[in-house]
Order: sequence, then structure tokens, then C-alpha cells
Amino acid sequence: MSDISDEYDPDPEPVSIIDLLDRLEALVNQSRRVPLTPNIVVNEEEILDVLDQIRVGMPEEIKEARMVLETRESRLREAQEQAEQIVMAAQDRAERLTDDHEVKRRATTEADDILTDARERSRKMRRDADDYARERMEELETQLSTALNQVRRGLETLEAGREGSGEDKPKGRGRRR
Repeated sequence: MSDISDEYDPDPEPVSIIDLLDRLEALVNQSRRVPLTPNIVVNEEEILDVLDQIRVGMPEEIKEARMVLETRESRLREAQEQAEQIVMAAQDRAERLTDDHEVKRRATTEADDILTDARERSRKMRRDADDYARERMEELETQLSTALNQVRRGLETLEAGREGSGEDKPKGRGRRR
């Protein structure tokens, strides 16, 4: 049984989906077995409380994915702005060096080199930003997939427990979509 002070915490510390799934699994593992069956008896209120917390926490995982995408976009914008500044600086320098034909030829060559370098830097920054975003999204996909599989196994275990004990599904609280 929980204490009243445990039920209301004005500043609850955020709990990750993985922690909640671990708690759900622990609740299932700690439940009493029904003799001579593979079924268990679980505390419905505790299980539903954990499932509600998972539903509430899921948007945070989605927010993290959005932040990864925004970071990628920000890095791409920075790379583009940096490339444009380098190009403008190269063009300015080339214009200043156009007094003499040889100077102009050197300036053009140097400007082309700077432009080539700026474009290569821009490509590299874009690749790095894409790689970073891809890695973060793959990690997030793995975490969400693991979380979803654990929730499904928990629900299957609950359903198996109800079917084995001959209980009807409770009214009022069930799976929400």
C-alpha cells in the first residue's frame, strides 16, 4: 500500500519509459502464481498506474526525436551560412586582387580553391549532421521498439491471467487508444 505523500509529488522526477517497463516487468515477476496453471495474480491498480505513466512519458520520447531533427536542421543552416560567408569572402578577395592580370589569375585560382574547399566543408558538415540525426533516430527507434514490446508482453501476461482465472474484463479501465 502506498502512503498519501507518495501519491502526490508536486515535482515528480521524470522517469524513463525503460524504467517504467522494468517496473511493469517486476510487478509481473513478483506476482503470485495460480497453482497448477501458468497464470499469475497481479495488482491491477499498480499495473494500470504504470501503463498510464508510460502513456504520459511517451510524448517526451517523441519530443526528443523532434529535438534531434531540429539540431540537424540547425547544423545544416549553420553549414550553409558558413559556406555562403566563405564564398562571399573569396569573391571579395578575388575582386580586390584584380588589378593586374597575373594577380587576377592567382586570385581566380585561389577563389576557386576556396570555393572548392567551402563546398567540401559544407558537404562534410551536411553528412555529419545527417549521420548524427540518423544515429539518434535509430537509438530512439530501438528504445521505443523495446518499450512497445515490453508493454505488449505485459498486456499479454495480464490477458492470460484473466483468461486462465475466468475473470471478466473490468469495466471502466482497460486498454486505451
